[in-house]
Amino acid sequence: MERAVIEVINEIVLLETQNRFCICDKFRADVAALALNQLHPRYATTFQGSLFTLESIQADQDLQVIIRKEVLSALEQVIPTPRCQDPDCPLQGPTKAEVDLELIPASGE
Repeated sequence: MERAVIEVINEIVLLETQNRFCICDKFRADVAALALNQLHPRYATTFQGSLFTLESIQADQDLQVIIRKEVLSALEQVIPTPRCQDPDCPLQGPTKAEVDLELIPASGE
């Protein structure tokens, strides 16, 4: 299930063109954790079992819709409070220093 969720997250984030999402690993991990907590787990104890599980998840269109819904819900929860440390993150608001700089009037005004 985890791999299917991560694939959906990567697809959504990579197709995003409005910079609403961060692409860092911490952001994606937070989204994945929230989405996975809402989905029924699918466990396998062998490599072949994990391949079979992944194939059955990918073949189940109803489950794909549910996964996408949970990922989108998780994205909406993480976007307002991203925990990433990337200064170039499009979700990070201005720092206090940047706000202070905007408040300083230009000389001659």
